Amino acid sequence: MDRRTLLALLGTSAAAGLAGCGGPEDQASPTGSPTDQEDTPMTQDETATTEEEQTTEDDGAGEGQMDDGLVTVTVDQSVDATVQRIQRDVENSDMTILATVDHAQNAASVDRDLPPTRLVMVGNPEVGTPLMQASRSVAIDLPQKLLVWDDNGQTMVTYNDPQYLARRHGIEGENERLNAIGSALRDLATGSDRQEGTATGTPTPTATTTDGS
Repeated sequence: MDRRTLLALLGTSAAAGLAGCGGPEDQASPTGSPTDQEDTPMTQDETATTEEEQTTEDDGAGEGQMDDGLVTVTVDQSVDATVQRIQRDVENSDMTILATVDHAQNAASVDRDLPPTRLVMVGNPEVGTPLMQASRSVAIDLPQKLLVWDDNGQTMVTYNDPQYLARRHGIEGENERLNAIGSALRDLATGSDRQEGTATGTPTPTATTTDGS
């Protein structure tokens, strides 16, 4: 039985349903499912909106933008001089320098350029251990760190706000200790006399003691 005879026996509804299953001449049928499917693809306007929304979501990324919980100060000295000052200040305190990382040097080792960026890790078990006893997960953020970095010729020092870390890890009843840590970090970042830098970001309350972790 040929195709024309089959369509005649099945009726016009079946013929419309078979449109699009044959050659190009069938796909142009003005009735049936092919017409309904024309509304399914996304229009150009809808596509543009989606791309714009995606761009907005990505706007938060970028060099120099800081997340909540970071305190950044500007200092007048170079990155190297600031790191040396921090090391001297730590040596004259109850804290210990546990490690330093030169990210720019590491970048150069793989033939990549990075502005001066150095990380100084400092700690004091007497201060940090009680925080870990209160919430073990805070160990992911300890020991405390100071990031000394160059931002277009301006030296910046960034560190974690201890009060933010307490909220992040659910630590309660340690405000005095946290304030002491914040005071110590601010002194290290700006210089002991607190005249060498201007802080931006989340401020940390001061305290009479200067132990850090």
